[in-house]
Amino acid sequence: MWTRGFISLCCVMFVIGLITGPVHHFFPVYVENAMGEDPLFAGLLRSIPIALGGLTALIGGTLSDRFGRKPTLLIGMTGAVVIGGLFTTQIPLLICGFLCYAGIASGLKTAGGQSYLISSVTSERLGFATGLYFISSTLGNAIGNAIAGEVISRYDYTVFGNTAIIFTGVVFIGACFLLPRVKQNTINARNKRQSILKSTLNIKKYLNLCKRNQIQMLIGLRVFPTYYWGTVNLLMPILINQLGGEKATGYYGTLSLSFAFICQFVTGRICDNVGHRLPAFVTNILVTLMASALIVYHDSLFVLGFFGVLGTGAAWALSTTIPRFINEFTDAHEKGHGVGITHLAWSTGFLLGYLVSGILVIISVKIPFIVAGFFLLCSTIITYKLWHTSTH
Repeated sequence: MWTRGFISLCCVMFVIGLITGPVHHFFPVYVENAMGEDPLFAGLLRSIPIALGGLTALIGGTLSDRFGRKPTLLIGMTGAVVIGGLFTTQIPLLICGFLCYAGIASGLKTAGGQSYLISSVTSERLGFATGLYFISSTLGNAIGNAIAGEVISRYDYTVFGNTAIIFTGVVFIGACFLLPRVKQNTINARNKRQSILKSTLNIKKYLNLCKRNQIQMLIGLRVFPTYYWGTVNLLMPILINQLGGEKATGYYGTLSLSFAFICQFVTGRICDNVGHRLPAFVTNILVTLMASALIVYHDSLFVLGFFGVLGTGAAWALSTTIPRFINEFTDAHEKGHGVGITHLAWSTGFLLGYLVSGILVIISVKIPFIVAGFFLLCSTIITYKLWHTSTH
């Protein structure tokens, strides 16, 4: 498992998380404080890269299967280079441009990164490797949020944004040389003769995947819990900032993602020992309970942070099971397509959570979490069915 490819991939994910995590975490706060807009406006802006990332993940999955994991990942990394530009301007048109490009690239990064992961380790160690893969990004996010909170409070958003652009640019150049290619099944001669345009988005293969009952359940397992994740990503930074300020917002991100780091590691080890279906069921129940707690405890900084931290850990633990589901439900030549369709489902859930919560919070803070709890009940049913069928 400890190959150069896997170690390099984890290092790349750590550094990308170091920059992109704080950008996404502080963006709703930036929109509210620096631009004077409400959470709905932040949700509408944030929906741009989410929607584009979901669509381009389909293209990224096909490109990854046909032309290689590394090229797809590297193209996707370019989005992380420009994302810091969000904090260097208050011009809506420029912000939309940055978000559009970052969204397009993020789908390719996800498809290339997760298919690279699946191709670089054995299936027996995939659970542990997946935990480390997500941990790398999560740890980067955690450290980055603390740094960002200090930089923004001491200087301003522009300093942080410019630093992010320069730093990720250097990392991208390093990844081009240090990240090795991984072995994967080669396509046949007939497929090689197809034009790049024709082979970029293999709609027929995606439609065939969606006809499978297991893939349908996996799509649901991505959409429903991620609705909750979209809700807390929009509302938690705003609520924490209102109660405790920017430093508290940064350290909340650090603490919640540090706890997620532990949950991912433990979940990955459990998956390798007992399988991934039972852990998916248990973690889904835990996320549902945390969403329910936020309905009641949303006006106390300590209690809000406490349940927010627990919910983040449980949500990331649930995500750690997904690559194993993809590996189980797809054939060797379909791994990239499997990542693509599930990331589209993830983006759909995140987009719905962001937009709908941005509207509902105008009515009441409780309502977005109530709706998220309902979606989580749906995913709990799916995880129970997956676990129950595995025991027969």
